[in-house]
Amino acid sequence: MALQLIKITKFYQFGKNKQTVLNNLTIKFPSKGLIAIVGKSGSGKSTLLNIIAGVEKANSGQILIDGHELERENIVQYQKDYISYVYQFYNLIPSLTIKQNIILPALIKGYSYNDIEFKMMTYCNQLEIVHLLNNYPDQLSGGQKQRVGLVRAFLCQTPILLADEPTGALNGIQSKEVMKLLKQYAKQHLVIVISHNISLIKKYTSQIIDLDQNINYYDFKTSKYHKYSTYFLPRQSKRLFFYIKQQIKYQRNKLIMMFVSQIFIIIAFVLLLSACNGGWLYLKNRFQSDPLKEIIEVYQNDYLNTMFKEDDITKFKENSLIDDVSFKLDFSQGVFKGNQNFEIYQIKNTKNFDYQSGHYPSKENQIVINQKAAKKYDLKVNDEIEYELNGISYSFSISAIINDYINEGNNIYIDRNIIDENLRQQLETKDVLILISSKYKQVLDKYQDDFLLVSYHQEYVDSYQMLFDLAYIVVIIFISVSFFISIILISIILKTIFIERKKDTCILQVNGISKLRIVSLFGFEAMLIGMIIGIVGSVVAFGTLFLISLFDLDKNIIGINNLFVLPRYFLGSFDLFILLIFIYIIICWISGVHGALIINKMDGSILLKEN
Repeated sequence: MALQLIKITKFYQFGKNKQTVLNNLTIKFPSKGLIAIVGKSGSGKSTLLNIIAGVEKANSGQILIDGHELERENIVQYQKDYISYVYQFYNLIPSLTIKQNIILPALIKGYSYNDIEFKMMTYCNQLEIVHLLNNYPDQLSGGQKQRVGLVRAFLCQTPILLADEPTGALNGIQSKEVMKLLKQYAKQHLVIVISHNISLIKKYTSQIIDLDQNINYYDFKTSKYHKYSTYFLPRQSKRLFFYIKQQIKYQRNKLIMMFVSQIFIIIAFVLLLSACNGGWLYLKNRFQSDPLKEIIEVYQNDYLNTMFKEDDITKFKENSLIDDVSFKLDFSQGVFKGNQNFEIYQIKNTKNFDYQSGHYPSKENQIVINQKAAKKYDLKVNDEIEYELNGISYSFSISAIINDYINEGNNIYIDRNIIDENLRQQLETKDVLILISSKYKQVLDKYQDDFLLVSYHQEYVDSYQMLFDLAYIVVIIFISVSFFISIILISIILKTIFIERKKDTCILQVNGISKLRIVSLFGFEAMLIGMIIGIVGSVVAFGTLFLISLFDLDKNIIGINNLFVLPRYFLGSFDLFILLIFIYIIICWISGVHGALIINKMDGSILLKEN
């Protein structure tokens, strides 16, 4: 026998009530020919067709193909190799053109476009729909849609064609044309037709199953055809890239809105992170130009102003980490004339100074002042500052004005080696040492337990670091929460888009696409969407950074040059963009897979019956 239904029973349970639709029904179909199923509404016609198609599962009974029972695990292969379907409600995929709707099932069943092109045009000419091939389903009438469904089923050339009310939306002439085509197709295949139009059906077949008669056994003349084998794979399904492309195109309005919102999120995300990174680099550069960077003041740990012994001084001088050791000069013993007040710091010559004008002191009693002192007291290079100590006046000539972004106040910087020797001896304090070291961090670590060490530079760095870390954490939390919310929204939107296609998915499954492949198909489409969002967003964000840099917007608006600098995490400056693209791909993939899994749990028979 070709196709047999053995003692099929199907009922629906509604609480305590049970409605039996098919009761112990046995049908032995022929290998080819036109079989009609008739009966009033609710008699189980569509249910019987769905059981044959593998869409619904009978509560009891067997389906046999050439004497072999059809197992549930073989349903997908059975649908792919044996079944084509003409649906009562057309079930055309709205995102595809009519031509794409027609060829999709054939591609799923393993045919190439070249295999089916001629037959497609032949059938389209017969049913007068050639001019509709580039239209979309919502542009067609019900009758036109039904004719499209017929061409779609004929093109698959499967051994079994199931037609649910194929003439329901057609006029008399078109109905006769369709029945002639079904009769012609039935010469080489088994065609099972549901119809309410019994008078029309009887003109084309005498093999009728009348469910209203409560007959539960039908045996038609049969002969064997293709032996069903779970290991026989006559054709591999073709790739469905065009389907994914059309879905993205069809949903373009929703996707564009989603793209725009996500692009703004990405731009904000990139700008904030790059601003944080650039801000810290800006501060680090300012720290590098700190004139007190390599200066350490050393006190005895007893807090009693104890003078340093020669042994202590010798040990410091012998330490290779320390470049110079001297006593601190205490200018508080005298006064600056003209009601001028300064903070005095001892320095040594380095390349780190940010000079506004002038040069490092090279002559006796030359000094350096910062920009704030110069501005407050209207001082310029070569101007002199008078200092009086013990009734004696000393003149200091300004050799340079530097930008000191770290140390607040009106500052004077003095190199003790250029100060008048007599004055230097009067100002020296034996209880405070000045250490000069380019490896000041190592010196601080080495002597912090034995002496009281003061590094104004390190104190500023630590305080700025603490404030910046706090600000950075706040920014990270803010952008992370914002980004997380946007990711949740995009996942909800994507999942909704996929679930809206539940009926389309059911059509794919009926034609032989497995649930696993549905998951793979949705996952790939979602990954593609995520990749597009990530790449486009990254390109726009990078372009924004480029424009900011090109027109110096950060300097002109904020006053800081090169504020927006992309952070490096793994390989280089584009790590952030790679990370964003990866995140969007993963999140979208999860959304697509989740949507597919939800659809896979739905009842396909109910979806196919939806109008």
